Amino acid sequence: MGAGGDAARWEAQPWRLQLQDTRAREHRVSRAAVVAALLAEGCTAEADVAGFAGALEDRGSLSIGQVLRFVDGVRVRMALACTDDEVLQLAYLRRNAEELAERMIDWANTGRLPA
Repeated sequence: MGAGGDAARWEAQPWRLQLQDTRAREHRVSRAAVVAALLAEGCTAEADVAGFAGALEDRGSLSIGQVLRFVDGVRVRMALACTDDEVLQLAYLRRNAEELAERMIDWANTGRLPA
């Protein structure tokens, strides 16, 4: 499925926040600023994920799109996992990455996405 299909699938999930300005999906912000903001809010698991999600694309910055692609990659890895322990670890990682994406979407919608 192409990038447009991924976006449609993500936005179709009823429990996820809807990104009001879809152009913000690929808007890159300072990875360090996102991590600092998450830590300030006490979101240590999401801060950990923000430190490395999408780092192969861009080490210094982070976008909602990068996090969403990371979530999709973890989903694929879960399908290929060989042990229950591996599946559980990946499920935990996926949940934290989804929560990171939701928080970034909320920040984008309210004009609080770090620069």
